[in-house]
Amino acid sequence: MKKALLIIVAILAVTFFMGNADMVFDFIDIVGTGATIPLIIAVIFMVLRHLTQAASYDAAFDAVGFKTGFLHNVILIFSLVFINTFCLFSGATGLAFIIDDAHRKGASLGVATGGGLLSQIGFFAAVFVIAVIGTIVMFISDSMNYVILTGFIVLAAVLFGQTACFIIGYYKPDALYWLLTRIEKIGNWILHFFKRSMRAAWGTSTADQFIDASRILAHNPMGVVITIAWASLSAILNMACLMAIGFAFDFTQIAPLVAAFALAVVTIMLSPTPQGIGVTEAAIAIVLTAAGSTATTAAAIALVYRGIMLWIPFLIGAVLLSQSGFFKSKKTAAPDQKQKDFAWITGTLLALFGAVNIALALVAPALAPYGILTQFVDLSGVLGGSSLIFGGIVLFVCAIGIIRRSRIMWAASMLTLSVLAGLELYYNTWQVAVPLIALGVALFIKRDIFTKSPFWSERAESEGKQLLEPDIAEAAQDMEDMPRTVSSIEEMSATLDDLHNRSKKMQRKK
Repeated sequence: MKKALLIIVAILAVTFFMGNADMVFDFIDIVGTGATIPLIIAVIFMVLRHLTQAASYDAAFDAVGFKTGFLHNVILIFSLVFINTFCLFSGATGLAFIIDDAHRKGASLGVATGGGLLSQIGFFAAVFVIAVIGTIVMFISDSMNYVILTGFIVLAAVLFGQTACFIIGYYKPDALYWLLTRIEKIGNWILHFFKRSMRAAWGTSTADQFIDASRILAHNPMGVVITIAWASLSAILNMACLMAIGFAFDFTQIAPLVAAFALAVVTIMLSPTPQGIGVTEAAIAIVLTAAGSTATTAAAIALVYRGIMLWIPFLIGAVLLSQSGFFKSKKTAAPDQKQKDFAWITGTLLALFGAVNIALALVAPALAPYGILTQFVDLSGVLGGSSLIFGGIVLFVCAIGIIRRSRIMWAASMLTLSVLAGLELYYNTWQVAVPLIALGVALFIKRDIFTKSPFWSERAESEGKQLLEPDIAEAAQDMEDMPRTVSSIEEMSATLDDLHNRSKKMQRKK
């Protein structure tokens, strides 16, 4: 399954990159107009920023008594840039990925959660440091931005809340249970109107995590300080990167650059778009333009900063994600793991084939920027309207059967792929026919792995087994209860013969 997820992630990466290709190409064009040395310094600051963030994560897990390894954390940091780019709530997603990574490396869930939460506290503390620096600079330069100040207050409240949970969990664990269970009740009351609910026992399980982590951290307070120090240095290097880019385009006013960076931090965390793409660039440009920069220079600074701090790490993360350990198979894999992997991979590709064509039938304009990719799976040349939707649904249903390794759905998939490939060849749309044929050939070569019966047949067998097994168990119990006398020997023999006959009956039904 993880290999199938890796394929999906790779496709998403290519799609996302193509969807923002204009911004990337603008970044490449604009870089050539800036001063070379400051831009090189900016890239160095970017690399150092991610290295110091990795050091912060290393210190966070060291504080809870678990060594993750600095180089491993470097891979983790760049992978998080890649993952968070697809997520609206990147902080929560990143935290879950960090905890899962440590847990897979051997840390207990409590230790992994403690290290993950501490790394997030370090991040928010670094933002708080930037808030203090930004507020002081804006106050001295008489350029206070109350939107930025409000955002910092919200982030400071989050930092205070997390820290308070650690402190209360250590000194007054019962009070933390009471607080979080009340929050759970309020949350469920609100979500009830949307027919949703929070995770079962969210309050108590979250309190347990904070309590366990607080007890671990209490034994190493210096580790907390070191974690926050590295995270703060990482944020300062991030800000220094924007300043170096400003100097590269002859904008040397420190206060507006600090204010622009402060606003960028807020928009990245609060923006409805992944990593604040589009919103952050506009926010930086607005601040710099208000400070006297030309619109062209402000836009150049914003685009180059985002190119260096987002797109370069994004590409590095795309390469390193497969090395993060999440997609590695377990050493104790089942003998048929390769067969399962093949079924998941081919089924996933077939499902994507179907999903894209359903989207082309319903929201084709939204997929226009990705025409270079969709042209290889676009069945609209031979199907159209409702038939395209129906074809996409058929492919999706076949994909589910392929993942389950159903022999009937394998036959249905082969028939569907053959018909579609033949139609595509008839209409000379070879770019779609070739992927269909390739997928069909792969399924044909591995046809021996699709051996499972249809779900209705499996259900009948299961029901038959459930009917027979109680009878056998009852007979065995009768034998156990029989008195050990000479007269009971014949009864035992008859019972054994009955059990033997029932066993044969079960084998024939299988």
